[in-house]
Amino acid sequence: MVDLAKYLENAADAVKRRNYAIAVKTYLQVLQFQPDYGEAREGLQRALFTKVAQKKPSKIGALLGGGFSLLSGHVLKLLGRHAAAARSFQRYVVADPLSEGGNLALATSLQRAGLRRSALAVFASYAQQQPRCLPACRAAGALLYEQGKLPQALEMYEMALKVDPRDQEALKARKNLAAEGALKSSGIETAQSARDLMKDKGLQQKIEAQQRLQLSPEEIARELDKSEAELQQRPDDVALLRRVARLREAGKDLKGAVDCLERAATLAPQDQELLDTCGDLRLRLQEQYVQKALARKDGAAAERAEQALQQARAAEYRRRIERNPADFGLRFQLGSALLELKELDAAIAELQQAVKDPRRKAESQFMLGKAFRQKNLGDLALGQFEKALQAAGQGPLAKDALYEMGSLCEQLGKRDVALQHFARILEQDIGYRDVAQRIESLRAS
Repeated sequence: MVDLAKYLENAADAVKRRNYAIAVKTYLQVLQFQPDYGEAREGLQRALFTKVAQKKPSKIGALLGGGFSLLSGHVLKLLGRHAAAARSFQRYVVADPLSEGGNLALATSLQRAGLRRSALAVFASYAQQQPRCLPACRAAGALLYEQGKLPQALEMYEMALKVDPRDQEALKARKNLAAEGALKSSGIETAQSARDLMKDKGLQQKIEAQQRLQLSPEEIARELDKSEAELQQRPDDVALLRRVARLREAGKDLKGAVDCLERAATLAPQDQELLDTCGDLRLRLQEQYVQKALARKDGAAAERAEQALQQARAAEYRRRIERNPADFGLRFQLGSALLELKELDAAIAELQQAVKDPRRKAESQFMLGKAFRQKNLGDLALGQFEKALQAAGQGPLAKDALYEMGSLCEQLGKRDVALQHFARILEQDIGYRDVAQRIESLRAS
């Protein structure tokens, strides 16, 4: 049996000696044996970041050395061959370690291939290296939460909120963590004073155990058995149903958790927080169905599951909007789901409302552009993409808007204008999608 730990020691020593080529080669060899070896993937990322800190790579050199790998990665991703796509994206990241597009594509492909420890290593390491990368912070937080590493998940969501203090996904995640007892010093809990006042040590231990979500599998099983036995005696206890749902969720039984929350919701139909929690969990369960279909490479099932997911999202957001019609963030989410369902007129109506939310203005304008483009209203689409570009500033959405404008202008026969849009992306990120190839094609024609 190959001693992979010894390989990791050799790679770490090579980094200390600044022999980065040997270190990278060694880490890659380990990952050939065990692709989901998170420690090796994290070590590889550190080695690459340390290397570029000494000398930043040339973007042109990175494209020449890894451009084909980047292109093949995107092709393989479209074909649903996510493990192979990850290998191609990894080769490109070796050539250009700081590429945001390359790192996000690598981590996403690893996740879709079921290599979740490796995906977390890439998302988390890139978030630490480039703290302004909101997608990496959020994705790392979600994976850490999934693995029960709540303090680390909280740290990632806090990083995301430093980038965008109004980011709804990060705010909601932090709220969930608080509800599970993860925010020990946020002011939400007064754990120290509570302990000082509590004389019954047995009661104290019981409450602390109930508030913890970061349990070992054995602890989860014991707590779940105990709580479900209590539930047999008190089947209409809403608080107990919530507790069992949290434990089932921690044990990766999302369907069982949803069953509990749905029963609790029938008992407390006016509890809006409970209804929202139940709705969120239903969506996570449907997302899980999509991922499982992708993992077994069943394209037809994945497409059906994705369609069902978008329909579930639309239904859930409509329910919430009925309660709060002025929540333009929800209207953005509904509009996005409707756009995925190709319900273009309904999507446009929601997104035109969502533009009123300054936090979602750029994203709403971008999605409006996509909706108008799908309706073959090219001039309206270009107008929305231009507005999204202006609102996005230097954020990642700016490159997406430029890419859409470039591809739409190319489709409309405005090749010179398309070339200008693509060139602006190239100035910022030479590894962004297939922009280099599109520039080459436009110049050749």
